[in-house]
Amino acid sequence: MTDWDVFRLACQALLTGGNPYAVGIGEMRFYNPPWILIPLVPLTALPPIAGLICHAVVSAVCLLVVTRKLEMTLLESFLVLISPMHLQSLVYGNPEWIPLLGLVMPSPVALLLYLTKPQSTLGFIVLLLIREWRKGRLRALAIAILPSLVLVSVSLLLYGPAPLPGPDNPGPRSLFPWSLLVGIPALLMAIRRDDMRIAGAVGPFVSPYITFHGYL
Repeated sequence: MTDWDVFRLACQALLTGGNPYAVGIGEMRFYNPPWILIPLVPLTALPPIAGLICHAVVSAVCLLVVTRKLEMTLLESFLVLISPMHLQSLVYGNPEWIPLLGLVMPSPVALLLYLTKPQSTLGFIVLLLIREWRKGRLRALAIAILPSLVLVSVSLLLYGPAPLPGPDNPGPRSLFPWSLLVGIPALLMAIRRDDMRIAGAVGPFVSPYITFHGYL
């Protein structure tokens, strides 16, 4: 069973009124917030291989949009697309493009997308909240947070808390706690410079759990 198989089963559970957190076998389970499944529903409705290929195309297009938004050159965008982390996400069918798409969305939507993989996007989340506070204090912060607060509450009521990966999970590639030597300075620099590109280095280096494709 691959990640794509798990996401397909989770989408089916979501559409039929089941619990996405109940699908999978052993450590191959669904761990993300359930709203990550919404953009995947059309892709998982296709036959498995066709869906996986279409997912790869969508991922590549979204990363091109994001890297151009971050003012990367065409060469830098190409290197992101062919990076081992992105290629692994394509092979296993893991939607790393969904949280990264938050970089081109308004704050309320961006926060929802970042929360689909907070272990990768912690720096983005922190910088987003700081920007909203600077922009409009409590009012702006509340507007940015409210949709996420509502969806988290609904998810907990419907499905309960998300499961956590166990010690036998094959995915973790964390360098924690030594990676904090990179993550903490990156967070401070991102805040000081108000730079989302630097903020991207925070999550994977402060999280005790991160997969290889999570370094994307």
